[in-house]
Amino acid sequence: MRRVLVLLAVLALVAAAWLWHTRRDASRDAAAAERLAVAKAVPRAFYGRRLEPGSNVILHGAGQSDEGSFNNYTAALSPARPMLTMKYVDLRDDLAAFFARTKTELEAHHEFLVPQIGLSLNKGNAATHYEAETARGVDDTRLAALCAGIRSLDRPVFLRVGYEFNGAWNGYEAAAYRASFMHIAAAMHSCSPQIAMVWNWSPRAELDTQSGRDDAATARARWQQYYPGDASVDWWSLDLFEPEEIAAAVTRAFLDDADRAHFPVMVGESTPRAASVRGGQASVDAWFAPYFGLLRSSRGIKAFCYIDWDWAQYPQWAEWGDGRLEDNDVVLSFYRSQVVGQSLYANASDRAQTLSLLRVR
Repeated sequence: MRRVLVLLAVLALVAAAWLWHTRRDASRDAAAAERLAVAKAVPRAFYGRRLEPGSNVILHGAGQSDEGSFNNYTAALSPARPMLTMKYVDLRDDLAAFFARTKTELEAHHEFLVPQIGLSLNKGNAATHYEAETARGVDDTRLAALCAGIRSLDRPVFLRVGYEFNGAWNGYEAAAYRASFMHIAAAMHSCSPQIAMVWNWSPRAELDTQSGRDDAATARARWQQYYPGDASVDWWSLDLFEPEEIAAAVTRAFLDDADRAHFPVMVGESTPRAASVRGGQASVDAWFAPYFGLLRSSRGIKAFCYIDWDWAQYPQWAEWGDGRLEDNDVVLSFYRSQVVGQSLYANASDRAQTLSLLRVR
């Protein structure tokens, strides 16, 4: 009986410590979110990387969803239309069909849009990840097709390889991921100077791995295991969904490390998970105000992409809520106040101006 009591006492102490740390982290994140909401804009850094704008701007992007949703977002933000459009493909998909479709969609727009392509290496399932095979050259024919497809678009491309590399939902193994990224980067850098390789990390996956904790040192040690090296990477990137990710210490640590390493950062995906736009001002306070505060106050963030989607219509994402700006006047008004007419954001333009902005000759 004494042993049982001792065990129960130990478990109680562990639970109390966990609760204390959780409450402390939540309190810290709430304070950080409040500071971000009113943060001042700082000048952008310039690191001289591929497709990095030399001027003091953040590239404005949107997408992931169907063309109709992208067009709704574009109309809602007019005249500040996004210049980046998000696309997704797996390396083992029908690449010819993907690029033919993408080319048609791009050319249907009046503005000169730049694709931000998420390239997966797992057929959309953690159980079927194959990055080790890609690193060994098994997919070299497909890399040649990828090169040909990107060239066919006749425009710059941001290529987000093995996006959210640290997510358990992707199944990537650190050493194999590094090797595959390096192999793909060598092929794409040889393919065209207009391809920027984007290394994309998930703060959500890190917080999940830490079981709700927010230890920047632990996160740093983990993401360094996946880093393919400066020669292979052109941009660092992270995705932001839940409010806690925006203000998390791990997020700040990632941004700080990118700045120290002299790399621009792209917010590759973002949407207000657990802060549906239907909440109106509450959604603004919880997500949109801290989000734009993070963009303004982080000198290395030089691109962002927003997903304007009603996640609730899909069973697997039902709890994410509605991210459509046009669905709530209060949210849309705030979002427009942050982007429309603000010189900090670079919007869609014509070919000559866009290539000049991205320093493409």
